[in-house]
Amino acid sequence: MLEVDFHTHTHFSHCGIHSHLEILNQAKALGMKGVAVTDHGPALKGRVSPTLFDRFQCPVKGLRFFKGMECNVLNEQGEIDLPQHLIPYMDIVLVGIHFNIQEGLGQEAYTQMLLNVLARNPAVDVITHPNDEKYPVDFVALAKAAKQYGAALELNNSKSLLKRDDPAVTRALVKACQQEECLLAVGSDMHAIQELGLDEAVQPYLKDFPQALIVNAKAETAFQFIASRKNNKEHR
Repeated sequence: MLEVDFHTHTHFSHCGIHSHLEILNQAKALGMKGVAVTDHGPALKGRVSPTLFDRFQCPVKGLRFFKGMECNVLNEQGEIDLPQHLIPYMDIVLVGIHFNIQEGLGQEAYTQMLLNVLARNPAVDVITHPNDEKYPVDFVALAKAAKQYGAALELNNSKSLLKRDDPAVTRALVKACQQEECLLAVGSDMHAIQELGLDEAVQPYLKDFPQALIVNAKAETAFQFIASRKNNKEHR
């Protein structure tokens, strides 16, 4: 069980079914220390509420709530659907390649997309589910770039839990992160409430992985990672 989950979805994402309060209360009930709600960006018709970002305060005592978004890559140039006016209100920004991007373009094209994302978007903290076989990438090249920009690559529990990954590909992702000393973020990618905080499906991949490279291995390191990235989101 994660003490801090960086990747969750509410009904603000069309694929989510729960409210913010349901997730926050469940996180508290599970004994978690923090949770980030990261609904999809507008390219996937995610609901973007300025009220959430500039006015909502977590009502659950003893739990840290982080405001974020799972943005979408828009093109080969690395543009993403992150609303610029909301960046200063965000604690964490995730980005992934999703179904708005054409399949079948090849590893080189998808790798370059994500390299461009990191180069042109300093607010990006985590690249989500880079082991998605629909959009294959060069893990070593991506890990090198993520390290350069201080970002993390995600090990996505949902992909493994629902058997939507190839174990060999996921092992290659983890190996590349270890080889390049790239930060890794474990995320539940929760869409249904019982998935909140789960990491059991990916733990077998982490048996020999350095805990110091897992940004949310503990609550303290998760909070430190988010704090260390805050300057990347100010005055933009």
